Amino acid sequence: MTIKKKIFDTGITALRFCTGLFGQKNKHLILSNMVEQLSPYYIQKTRYGDITFFCFGEIPLYRAESLLTKEPETIEWIDSFETGDILWDIGANVGCYTLYAAKKGVFVKAFEPSAANYFLLQKNTEINRLDSMIQAFCIAFSDVSETGYLNMSSIQMGGAINAFGNAAKKIEFMEDSWEVKFQQGMLGFSIDEFIRIFQVPAPNHIKIDVDGIEDKIIRGARQTLQDKRVKSVLIEIDDNQTEYNAGITRILEDAGFTLSSKKHAPMFDAGKFASMYNCVFTRK
Repeated sequence: MTIKKKIFDTGITALRFCTGLFGQKNKHLILSNMVEQLSPYYIQKTRYGDITFFCFGEIPLYRAESLLTKEPETIEWIDSFETGDILWDIGANVGCYTLYAAKKGVFVKAFEPSAANYFLLQKNTEINRLDSMIQAFCIAFSDVSETGYLNMSSIQMGGAINAFGNAAKKIEFMEDSWEVKFQQGMLGFSIDEFIRIFQVPAPNHIKIDVDGIEDKIIRGARQTLQDKRVKSVLIEIDDNQTEYNAGITRILEDAGFTLSSKKHAPMFDAGKFASMYNCVFTRK
């Protein structure tokens, strides 16, 4: 345990003791009001203006602080969009790239199945007054429309490495196994079925960051990918999964796309995530 963590834990213990002096009922009232009044906000400056993030936890704060540095290739991709384009952000998490695109003048449909992350996504949309640009849904995408579970490896706000499907005890991702901490009931669609049922316009750009079922989402979007209005697709993939990636690439190439960019930030040149890349496919 670090010295900073020890000091923090000691402070929390002291705070709980002091508020307890006012009685149990008042203790909870005081702590509840403190949480509301001391809610942390982080302002990230961008070329399109300031973006305010509601950072309820360490991970959301990290995502806000690293908006422009963690995935510069994603920022570069969004910068290439035309004002008024439509982006589908699948696996939006707390909404970092959703907010950035909306500030640029791009209309965004954001999809985030984690209830905790979806709360922060909506809160960030609200405090930035971007509800006219962003429409967010707490649903998952796959190759079929069905009810299932979001198997979650982390219950922290801003957490990742979750997988939609049948109930599971483990999540297999990046040649590793992650213990499922919580199973959240979830409704899933294929992209093609979602568009057919709800008669929504096809997106111009699709971002897929879902940690493990990219192939299913792509298979469930075969018709949509044939639509010439779809200009580009960004998918985060593990470069070690050669056969898996070949299947994804084959579907995209059959729909008229070609790989135009394969990058990750220099911070990922070594370490556990060195094989992870954001791959951009553009229509020929």
